[in-house]
Amino acid sequence: MVDYSQEILEVLGNIHFFDMLNEEELLTISEQMDTVFFKQNEIIFEDGSDADGFYIVLSGRVSLQKETDQDPEEISICQKGDYFGEEGLAFDRYREVTAQAISNVIAIHVKQEQVEELIETYPEILEPIQLTIKSYRLFLKHPFNWRGPREAVHFVARKHGFFLWLGLLPPMFLGFSSLFLFIYLYFLIPPQSTWVPILFGFTTLLFLGWFFWKLIDWSNDFSIITNRRVVALEKVALFYESRQEAPLDAILSVETRTSQIGRWIGYGDVIIRTFTGVVNLKKMYKPELIVRLVNDERGRSSNQTNKLQRMTKEDMLRSRIGLDRREPGEYEEENEPDEFDQAQLPLKVKSSGLMEFLSTLFGLRTETNGVIIYRTHWFILLKKVIWSSLALLLLFLVFVYSIFEFYPSINFDIILFVQLGIGLILFLWWLYQYWDWRNDRYMVTDDQLIDLYKKPLGQEQRRSAPIKNIQTVEFERLGLISLILNFGTVFIRVGDTTFTFDYVYKPSEAQQDIFEKYQQFNQKQKKREKEALRDEVAEWIEIYHEVVQTKPKLDENNPDEGNSGYNIGEF
Repeated sequence: MVDYSQEILEVLGNIHFFDMLNEEELLTISEQMDTVFFKQNEIIFEDGSDADGFYIVLSGRVSLQKETDQDPEEISICQKGDYFGEEGLAFDRYREVTAQAISNVIAIHVKQEQVEELIETYPEILEPIQLTIKSYRLFLKHPFNWRGPREAVHFVARKHGFFLWLGLLPPMFLGFSSLFLFIYLYFLIPPQSTWVPILFGFTTLLFLGWFFWKLIDWSNDFSIITNRRVVALEKVALFYESRQEAPLDAILSVETRTSQIGRWIGYGDVIIRTFTGVVNLKKMYKPELIVRLVNDERGRSSNQTNKLQRMTKEDMLRSRIGLDRREPGEYEEENEPDEFDQAQLPLKVKSSGLMEFLSTLFGLRTETNGVIIYRTHWFILLKKVIWSSLALLLLFLVFVYSIFEFYPSINFDIILFVQLGIGLILFLWWLYQYWDWRNDRYMVTDDQLIDLYKKPLGQEQRRSAPIKNIQTVEFERLGLISLILNFGTVFIRVGDTTFTFDYVYKPSEAQQDIFEKYQQFNQKQKKREKEALRDEVAEWIEIYHEVVQTKPKLDENNPDEGNSGYNIGEF
């Protein structure tokens, strides 16, 4: 029987429920945990069943699926170090998802009565558990379909509720003031006056519109932590939308920033610093807990990578020195979590209708041999050619008028010649603006970002930067038109400079494309570095193995080790 106690201890130390406990306390908890095993495709629990606790994955992968009107929809995949079944942390709850083992799975099952005992024994874990329950319920409502394959959401939250009420106070003040004013005027002014109800109706509509706009504005902002990145989503209804993110392996430090009022109420900012960029999770409830969660996520990812590297090194050494390949255990994870086939990548969801047709027509996003090319939105082209187009239209109307007014007079040939000349100039002007728009391109290759700016018959400016130096990627959409037509600007911090992809269609997807290229490059780079290091170490071991095997043969040929060879023939 395999002993998983040490592995359980390591996993518990990287879960934010327990990371404040010392090693002795973690050891005590780990000894109480039940280890459970599930075969591939086995149902662990079903939607609607009783929540009998939660699970922590030790090995393998688990698919979490939400029941829909048609087939079940996969909302997340959990792997080693991830926990699932958060309904079991909230007592007297039912399962809201179905959990199915994708591969053979080893997991820790923490029963509800054990959770109660742990909270009584270690009350400091209560707040992290409550934070997790709130996060889980919010995630079920907003699964964030922009996530990559095998990317699990471990935390999602909105701004502190204090700021919701703070934003609702002005419209509520307007509503109550208008109500009291209406009551006062209703009894003061004769009933036949109609302007009082009209005024009251107008202020009521204003109050309701302002109230719901504030409510929607607060509900649109999210702070998200996955097993790969930290994301800050911010949206001001009808005016502004932004998504800022940073990969976990690019994070240098995590800190909190609070005011005196924030310490009283329990909110603050979580500042995540990379080499040159900052991701700010604003006005978060219990920011110190979120800092711990981010650090635990980084530690869990690092531990998993180190263990998988060790297993890979062992396989290579066995191959080099002629031993049989190590047989993985029945429940052992064979593939690295960050290595996945391109076939697993989620398909881009394309909206049907006029917008998608125009995007394809103008080639706003094209991909050839792995190189993604973006152009500025067709609305920018429309702004460029609007005056030349109007001038051409006016000229056409003048031409039609000339036919009826001057044809077939002797002056018609001169008028036609002048109009053709003006038309040619206007057409060349229109064509220049079109090629000026078409020549501006943003390219994302496997290893570079390229910003190409070219004037027809003029200068060409080409900026490029390696993808490996990306620190943060964010986008924003400003104004009602950009929200309706879905275009905006993507900002990429690279070293000490910022690249901007201006006015690109679907900026959120452009941001995701860049992030995926960054992830793929990093994975390939790390794989090459690991293989080079493994080859070098394996070569040394191979040489050592050959030397050890050769030494006995040398000893047999020279039994007298003390004989140097210089005294041969002496008596």
